[in-house]
Amino acid sequence: MALDGTYDREVLALDPTPVETERLRLRLFEEGDAHAMWLMLSNPNVMRFIPRPAGTDEAEEKQAFLKGLKEGRFKFFYAVTWKSSQHGTDETALGWVLMRPTPDGRFVEVGYWFREEYWGMGLATEAGRAAIEAARKTMGFPDHDLFAYVLRGNEPSRNVLRKLGLEHRQDAVIDGDDVWELYGPGAEIYEETVRFIHKQPETIPVEG
Repeated sequence: MALDGTYDREVLALDPTPVETERLRLRLFEEGDAHAMWLMLSNPNVMRFIPRPAGTDEAEEKQAFLKGLKEGRFKFFYAVTWKSSQHGTDETALGWVLMRPTPDGRFVEVGYWFREEYWGMGLATEAGRAAIEAARKTMGFPDHDLFAYVLRGNEPSRNVLRKLGLEHRQDAVIDGDDVWELYGPGAEIYEETVRFIHKQPETIPVEG
């Protein structure tokens, strides 16, 4: 378990060099990715397990993305595209992978989000593995400092996390009825690790 501040958000960043896998190319976000972000934000199926309503104002959502890009809020995100036209002709980003230090600097969060038409193709797993190895080169984290969380019922995301080597350690209820599943180094550090949710979690036992 890393000490507070080990992975400092203000100091660290992803390497801007693109990363390639068998089918995919991972690169930092660009202004042109605003449309891909809108396609995900506006799709109720994509937003089903995201704790905010689906977007309805395209101009507003794109403006918010561009503002965040300018302010550096996406410096820990990889946009995922096809590696070449041999693998796919869609030039718009297919989704993204997140490799972001937690606010306390003790862990590195893994996340991913893909457009609905590219679900079920193994892209999140393929991109996730590549992103972890690429981010490890600049952040230097061991596997036991990786962390992720999903809303209960999100079986596809559960499967990806298992394939990435993250174990389900604990469940927690946050702000009402939402049950979050914690994947990562251990249940005992949950409350400190998820400070970014800005709520006090009530931990509950993992079933089974």
